[in-house]
Amino acid sequence: MTAAPPAGPGARRVRSVCLYTPSADPSGMGAHMLDLAAEYVRGLEVSVLAWPTEPGTRLLGRAEALGARPVPLPHPRDPDFAAAIARHLQAHPADVFHVHVGTGRENFDGARAARGAGVPAVVQTQHYPWLMGSPKHLVPFFAGIEPVDRLITVSHAQRRTYERVGVPGGRMTTVPNGIVARGPGPGRAAAREALGLDHDQPVVLTIGRLNVMKGQRYLLDAVPALAERFPDLAVVVLGSGHLHEQLTAQAAALGVSDRVHLPGHRGDARMLLDAADVFVLPSKHEGMPLVLLEAMDAGLPVVATRVIGSEEVVADGETGLLVRPRDAAALGTALATLLAAPDLRAQYGREGRRRFARHFTSARMADETIEVYEKVLQSADTTQARA
Repeated sequence: MTAAPPAGPGARRVRSVCLYTPSADPSGMGAHMLDLAAEYVRGLEVSVLAWPTEPGTRLLGRAEALGARPVPLPHPRDPDFAAAIARHLQAHPADVFHVHVGTGRENFDGARAARGAGVPAVVQTQHYPWLMGSPKHLVPFFAGIEPVDRLITVSHAQRRTYERVGVPGGRMTTVPNGIVARGPGPGRAAAREALGLDHDQPVVLTIGRLNVMKGQRYLLDAVPALAERFPDLAVVVLGSGHLHEQLTAQAAALGVSDRVHLPGHRGDARMLLDAADVFVLPSKHEGMPLVLLEAMDAGLPVVATRVIGSEEVVADGETGLLVRPRDAAALGTALATLLAAPDLRAQYGREGRRRFARHFTSARMADETIEVYEKVLQSADTTQARA
């Protein structure tokens, strides 16, 4: 991928981009930023700015390995926060300051600091739908996006949640998520050996932070009935989070501790997809989950909940199955359908890989995102010319 051609007469070609997140645990948001950086560094100067928590430090290290400039920042409430951004932008001027946020709880002062430092284009990607229940959250949200030129949403249904709370449609552009293709994995035998699984047992796998939003409790509720039908079943829940002890206790209470594996965070999680027969994502909420794209890229059939983002990734009945969220029985039925049908699993896996290649690559995502930058910069040029 190279920088996109100018968006029209007078458009400026993007040369330098800052990717910034205020999140303490960037997780999938950080992976999204890294996939953009991997495409951008081929033709642009790229900086990645983050709060250096443990996950943030991992993000900065991976960004540096890609060829981007890593920039650790103070906490957004630190008195030196805005000055640190200004110092970086003075030393390394940027055409675009691109903020990445999740649920809307993050501090948005990075956008204001960049605007104050004179960056001509400030863009912000919303990675989750609007989930705040109380109207009181709207005031800080709208104050936070006031200095932002353009909001990017990662799915069409997610965009509608922001329109419903009053964000004008003209302020937003939808750019569906994409990821860098994994390439060949280690294969079934090696991935299963790494997880301590038998070669022939049926394996259901999910990856994600262990939190309420990801809905792992509903997957565990489905395990007893599945284990009756598939006695050698292994359900692998990869990820770390505050619900680890609670999920461990739930598996014990259900009598399926020997069927449920909770290995914690694995840096090689994407390679371990090769261990699975079926990938499952039982989320209550999403924006557009990267892990579903990763599973499709790996050729896996998927079972997911019919929630924002997931329902735009999974072609129900073609690449996998969609079920109601928070419905353990429906989740179990869909998993059993695929576990019992190897030919159907193979068909869904092939179609999923084709769908990924057509619609969800990082190159497509990066090109469309640069088009947003170019249009904002063109608008800034036009405004300056009229002033």
